Amino acid sequence: MRAHISLLAASALLVSVCGATGATASEPAPGDAEQAKSAVVQVMSNSASGTGFVYDAGGGLIATTAYVIAGESGLKVAVAGGAPVSARLMGSDLCQDLAVLKLTSPQTGLKGLRLGDSDLLFGGDPITSLGYPDAGTPGADVVAVSGAAYETAADVGHLSTPDYPALIHHSVDTKPGDTGGPVLDKNGDVVGVNTGTWIDEQQPTGEKRRVAEAISSNQVKDELPGLAAGSTKNDPGWWLGAVSDPSLPQQAGSAEIDKSALQAAHKRLQSEGTDGLFVFDVRKGSPAEKAGLRQGAVITTVNGEAVTTVPELCEILEPASPGEQLNLQGVYSGVGAGGHRFGDAWTADVQLAGS
Repeated sequence: MRAHISLLAASALLVSVCGATGATASEPAPGDAEQAKSAVVQVMSNSASGTGFVYDAGGGLIATTAYVIAGESGLKVAVAGGAPVSARLMGSDLCQDLAVLKLTSPQTGLKGLRLGDSDLLFGGDPITSLGYPDAGTPGADVVAVSGAAYETAADVGHLSTPDYPALIHHSVDTKPGDTGGPVLDKNGDVVGVNTGTWIDEQQPTGEKRRVAEAISSNQVKDELPGLAAGSTKNDPGWWLGAVSDPSLPQQAGSAEIDKSALQAAHKRLQSEGTDGLFVFDVRKGSPAEKAGLRQGAVITTVNGEAVTTVPELCEILEPASPGEQLNLQGVYSGVGAGGHRFGDAWTADVQLAGS
C-alpha cells in the first residue's frame, strides 16, 4: 500500500514579508495527543494510504482530504491500529479537498475529535499534527508531532491541488501518510486538516523554512454536513496531476505505472509543448470511468477551455450544475492502462454527479 497524495505537493520558493515567531517555553502544551490518537484512522484503498479522523463517533463519520481517496476504490480504515474495516465514501469535493467516509459496521468504543475555531489560531501558538507517516504500512501507529503555527504565508500557486479557500500554516514537516490528518490546538481541538502540500519559504534573513499547509477547521465545518449527506460535487472520480508539475513522475509507484516510462512520457509531453492534466487513475463505477476515461490520458481542454492546472479545472467545475455534461478532449501519454500510443487524440463526455 502506497500513498500518492504528498507528492502532489506544490513546493515553491517564496519571499515572506512577515516572519513568524516560534512557540515559547511559557506557552501551555497542546491538548492530550495520546487521547486524540484513538480517533485518528489510517485510510487505505487499492493503491493509496493516508490519514483521517473521526468527527462523529455516533454516526461513524470520518473526515479526510479528497486527494487521499481521489480515483480510489475499495476503501478501508484502520481504527486505533486495529484491523482494517470497510468504509463507504459518502461525499467528496476535489476543489475543496475534503471528503467524508462512513464506517460500514459499528465500532465499539469509537471516539471523535471536536472541530475548533481556526480563526483563534495565531502565529507562535503550539499545535500538534497527528497522522500515519509510514504510509501503506498496515497496523502502523499514529504519530503525534508538536510544532507551532506560522503567520499567514504568501500566496502559493498550486498545480496539482486546488487553490484552497482557507489555510493555516505550521512548522511540522509532514510525511506522505500524514495527509488528511488533524492539526490540534493547545486545547486538543482540530484547527486544520493536513493537505500534503507545503512551501519552502525564504525569510528576510536569507534562511529558508518549510511551511506545511492545512485546511482551516472553519472551512471544514462548512463543508462536512453536505459531504456527509452525499454531495460529490467537483469529483467525477478521477485522480489528476498537472503535466507542468515537476513531481508528476514521482507518483508512478502509487499509480502502478513504470516510473521510467512515466518520466519519459512526462519529458516528451513537455518537450512537445503538450500541457494539461494527467489521469493517474479513475474510481470504479464513477462518471469518469463510465465516460471511458483511462489511466494515462491527458486532459487538455474542458468545454473548449484549456486546462493546465487543478485550480483552472476547478474554475470550470465550481459553477457547473449536478447532471451537467462536460466535454473533455486530450491526448494519450503512451503509458498507463489501455496501451494507447503517445499523441493519440481522444474525447469524452463526463456527466457530473453530486448535489
